[in-house]
Amino acid sequence: MPNDIAFPVTFPVDGGIFGVGRLATRLTALTARHQIGEWHIGHWVDWQHTAIRINFDTAADAALATATCQAAATATA
Repeated sequence: MPNDIAFPVTFPVDGGIFGVGRLATRLTALTARHQIGEWHIGHWVDWQHTAIRINFDTAADAALATATCQAAATATA
């Protein structure tokens, strides 16, 4: 049964889709190491693509992802 409660986190993004790619790589690595559960890409928060929402299944997953990945999408390399 899917979890009806989502825990959204808004991550800042530099570089549009490339910034989201860096973020997704970090989130996927956390999932592969079983540190967080599934995550679900949300919507851009504005038309300039400066931030994106990611939904997590638990508050603990959201907190760990925030602590670990907050800077991933804004890194320059």
